[in-house]
Amino acid sequence: MNCSVFRSVCMAVLLLMIAEISFGTTAVVVPQSVSDTVEVDQGHGVLLGANHLTIGLIRNGQGHSPDLTWSNVMTWRLEEVTGRKRSLAVQLPLNGPFAMRLPVGSYRVTQISLDSSVGTWHAVLPTTFEIRPWECTSLGTSMLQMQVGFVTGWITRRVHAEQELVGNNHEQIHGGKGCSTSIAELEPHLKRPVKLDLRGEGSSPN
Repeated sequence: MNCSVFRSVCMAVLLLMIAEISFGTTAVVVPQSVSDTVEVDQGHGVLLGANHLTIGLIRNGQGHSPDLTWSNVMTWRLEEVTGRKRSLAVQLPLNGPFAMRLPVGSYRVTQISLDSSVGTWHAVLPTTFEIRPWECTSLGTSMLQMQVGFVTGWITRRVHAEQELVGNNHEQIHGGKGCSTSIAELEPHLKRPVKLDLRGEGSSPN
């Protein structure tokens, strides 16, 4: 291999390394089943929470939005703001508790999305939390209400930091031994717009 080819190969490898560091990695995380045990360790903690979502249709004098069918999960886009800025797509239940194992770090939710029969609805609900080694972090219970029209609407969130939620999940965590739990500090009441990203004709939610 001559010098010019060698330099070209080295430059390509360097660019790939820079791109990986700049853009981070993307992965999909799904909460464990209630029958599974969620392990914590030196590099991972557990995120606890519960969602309760109700959806209504906005009607006006010119008609009303059509009846929709919905996915049974919502997707949270997470960004880890420390280290390599890892990006995660987290699938959470619309109604019920969740427990998921995440790498240690500081996270923020950049977007939430929910699939329907006409497309995907997107919103931003500011949420930040810390995952610590050998520990659990609770987001409490989020009471969510979404009102949608043809292409826009709004969503509200009321957060209840319930110790009962933490206790109910302890049997699932670390072989039933539980773990030290901290409560994430979230705004107790938020209202934010939602917007529809239309899908192709014939598509349906998962």
